[in-house]
Amino acid sequence: MLKIGYVLILIAGAGLVGFLGFRVVSLLIQSPGIHPFFKGLILCAGVGVILTLGGLVMEKRKEDKHASGDNE
Repeated sequence: MLKIGYVLILIAGAGLVGFLGFRVVSLLIQSPGIHPFFKGLILCAGVGVILTLGGLVMEKRKEDKHASGDNE
């Protein structure tokens, strides 16, 4: 039951983050006061942050998987 609860919380959080990300990107694209060049830079920076965080999570999981075998 606890795992089901965790999964539901993660699904709700991912949906909320996805919706907020969509709203931020759509507001950025529709704002007339920002030059398109800077809009592109902001979006590239956001994608870079997301990819970096994803890579760090993947590396941490690999490290934890290998660390569990070190105690043997």
